[in-house]
Amino acid sequence: MLLTPETYHSPEARAAYISSSDVKLAMRCEAMWAAQDKGLHRRPEGTAAFAYGHLFEEALCGNAEAYIAEHPELTVTRGARKGELYAEYVGAIDLAAAVRRSSFLAGLIDRCRKQVILIGELCGLPVRVMMDLVDEDGSIYDIKSAKDFRRAWDDDRQEYMDWWAVWKYPVQLWVYREIARQNGLTVPNVGLIAGSKSNMDIQAIRFSEETMTAAQTDAEYTIRRMADIRNGAKPDECGRCEWCLSQKKIDNFEVI
Repeated sequence: MLLTPETYHSPEARAAYISSSDVKLAMRCEAMWAAQDKGLHRRPEGTAAFAYGHLFEEALCGNAEAYIAEHPELTVTRGARKGELYAEYVGAIDLAAAVRRSSFLAGLIDRCRKQVILIGELCGLPVRVMMDLVDEDGSIYDIKSAKDFRRAWDDDRQEYMDWWAVWKYPVQLWVYREIARQNGLTVPNVGLIAGSKSNMDIQAIRFSEETMTAAQTDAEYTIRRMADIRNGAKPDECGRCEWCLSQKKIDNFEVI
């Protein structure tokens, strides 16, 4: 099927290709990914955080006015403030301005190709990617709005980790890099351009080859498991996510 920014997230595209989001979800809970893959569980969509992130990205790329016009749900519909952004979204515009104060970042963003879609294959599964920024030399950068940049608790590893590690962004960018290389890009660098919603802090992170090697190990293991699950293997349950809790049954008392 033809993938465009409009069809990339469609049910047809999800059925035809896995994405880095699928890989990251399967790393957290194979059972929840399997349920979504079979259409038994729907992904949450349309959240305020999702809209904030998209507005931040569009504002960074100079498309805020067009994006707001296409999404009237972001603006007040009546009264003296009619047509203005709701308070929870104003920060996205300010955060984009904070990033663009750095001429280094503004110049990089402006020269990059945006929303580049490619397809490929990893461990036998068809994969689709839509990369926020692809630089002239093939480097790939993802745009993220984070709650903050503090270390956070990772349920999977049961320890505090850097915010970008908790959200498994190296794995996401490894998937991007491998599919880009399959399509002829060199990809000398991958990284994040990020803003903190809590205090307007900004970060530009480039992931080292050591970090990417670790991400590759995690990603390839997970994708092979995803292929096995599609072939009939039983997915592991994390026991903590909304899917696992929705399926939980008790048939005896726990002795403590």
